[in-house]
Amino acid sequence: MTRSKAAASTPLVELTDSRLLARARLGEGAAFELIVRRYNRALFRAARGVLNDEGWAQEAVQEAYLSAFKNMDSYRGCASLKTWLTRIVVNQAISIKRRQRPEVSLDDNVTFLHCRQLDENQNITNMACQYTPEVVVSQQEIKHLLEAAIRRLPETYRSVFMLRAVEGMSVLDSAFCLELSEDVVKKRLSRARDMLRKDLMQRVENKASDTFEFAGKRCDAVTAHVITELTRRGMIRPD
Repeated sequence: MTRSKAAASTPLVELTDSRLLARARLGEGAAFELIVRRYNRALFRAARGVLNDEGWAQEAVQEAYLSAFKNMDSYRGCASLKTWLTRIVVNQAISIKRRQRPEVSLDDNVTFLHCRQLDENQNITNMACQYTPEVVVSQQEIKHLLEAAIRRLPETYRSVFMLRAVEGMSVLDSAFCLELSEDVVKKRLSRARDMLRKDLMQRVENKASDTFEFAGKRCDAVTAHVITELTRRGMIRPD
């Protein structure tokens, strides 16, 4: 079997990102779809780090995919495909946030949220104390508790925490996505952990990978939207 025939027979799901992208550049709809499904959850989590609303985060993800696919030729492989897509979705989420409240800068909003944090941190602690050991055993209850605590973080710290602790990105990739220095990323992550408090942090570290799921109907909706739009734009060739 020749090398080209072997590559063609490789199941699509086993292809590397670079090979998937190469096939997407040829207009293969299945390649686009697999890329979207492969990174839906990661991009959704990144968008939620900026936008504290699931609906707006979903819109940011959809628009980020369309922007990325429209500019596929600009991707040179200097960063992983996941990191490249994450940076695009973060910028898209910031753009949406600015459109929502143009009269308030992001820095002003962060300052306002920071002023509220002292009171909110106490609320988090009180909420945690309401959970008996029997309730804490429930994985679902822990998940909701963690998501509530993370949502209370100011955006500046939440965006870093979502990429580093929840999604597991490296300092280098997180800095690239958020356009920050590595030192700033480290400091903000440390501050985010302090805000979540010790009694919540252990649960966050152990269970963060199970939070902010992006599957089922929402995953299908994003995938369908992106594939439909790419087809409309003529970027996917007819079967």
